[in-house]
Amino acid sequence: MQCKYPFSILTFLLCFSFFSQELSAQKGRIVPNCPMNIIIAIDFSGSERAYLDEIRTALVALTEPFELDEAKLKVGIITFNRGAQLVLPLTGDTQKLDEAIHDLRMARLVYATDIHAAIDLANKEFSKHSERSVYNYFVLISDGDPHAHARGHGWQADLINIDRLKAGDPSINMEPIHVFTLYTGSMSPFRSRFGGTVEKASVNHMKKMATDGKSFFYFEQYPELVEYFLRISNCL
Repeated sequence: MQCKYPFSILTFLLCFSFFSQELSAQKGRIVPNCPMNIIIAIDFSGSERAYLDEIRTALVALTEPFELDEAKLKVGIITFNRGAQLVLPLTGDTQKLDEAIHDLRMARLVYATDIHAAIDLANKEFSKHSERSVYNYFVLISDGDPHAHARGHGWQADLINIDRLKAGDPSINMEPIHVFTLYTGSMSPFRSRFGGTVEKASVNHMKKMATDGKSFFYFEQYPELVEYFLRISNCL
């Protein structure tokens, strides 16, 4: 693109704006044909601090292929440790999504994994955007709750809340919600602390929360989840 106006600060800003729009279009992001809402919940407990960069990489991989759109695709982000925080309410604004991902920080170490709180918060957020024929997807990125499995209790509320989430709510036209789980524990430097039995329990817990056997992924398999969303975005 060439700017045909006499050079000035205003001209420069106009040219830069047009140039930025061209660069954005070159990214090749796609707007899905099939309307959907996606909420991604990220474990911000202390055991995840060593590989936050890897988790961010997966988060970018899941979202970067898509251009958000109020009618076609909204994405939200939740973080959780002791309680859960709605970092990004469901939005159709791509810039807001990119900024939220860029700004993600684990401000303090909290050794708590309140998965049930993240699920409950996601359910409330989905219900605000319930619409017939709009598919809802929940992606849980976590190492499970090894401390709870070591104690033998503290994880049951996760299963209660996830069943409620999966069911949707016909009274408000909220379709059943498909749940994907991405298990990060295989990367953890703390694996040996808990032992194989606890690790296996954490893996099984993440599998139980997923909608089905094909909806559970180990962290290194996240490209397969990206590919799944690319397929369904075209109604395949």
